[in-house]
Amino acid sequence: MSMKHILAAGPDLLTNVQEGDSQPNAVDLRIDKIFELKDQVFEISEEKKKHRGSVEVTPTLSKGEYYFHLKPGTYEILMENIVNVPEGYAGWVITRSTLNRNGLFITSGLYDSGYHGVMAGCLHVEHGDAIIQKGSRVGQFLLFEAETLSMYDGDYGIGKEHDKKYGN
Repeated sequence: MSMKHILAAGPDLLTNVQEGDSQPNAVDLRIDKIFELKDQVFEISEEKKKHRGSVEVTPTLSKGEYYFHLKPGTYEILMENIVNVPEGYAGWVITRSTLNRNGLFITSGLYDSGYHGVMAGCLHVEHGDAIIQKGSRVGQFLLFEAETLSMYDGDYGIGKEHDKKYGN
């Protein structure tokens, strides 16, 4: 596996990159929206997906900035960035170390070749309450070369039904 810096792989592959977001091996991702997962049954089979559902967490305004106040639990998070993964590449989101050292971590699925859309994952708040400013850098995107047998054609991404709640 050969990791590539997404900004070196192509200037139009990741949107909303701010000054200071580019790190030596990855790009920092900033948090846009947070959704608290509902306590409903999740069901998956080859024919059906029934999601738990979620409720958007409204950030509160304090000293001119918006903050998310989170209790321990699991939250769906959306980043400010849109990614466009080219053929021959795949990627994933990892947690920034500051969050890890404070009992928070992000889990995210694989971003396949051909995926074009919002970047999301689950934020796990494991130890005590957390206050996160909207727009804070919470994750990093890693891009790597990958053999591509076909391009992404799943339920997520720009123009897909599931992403309508995200404004795409």
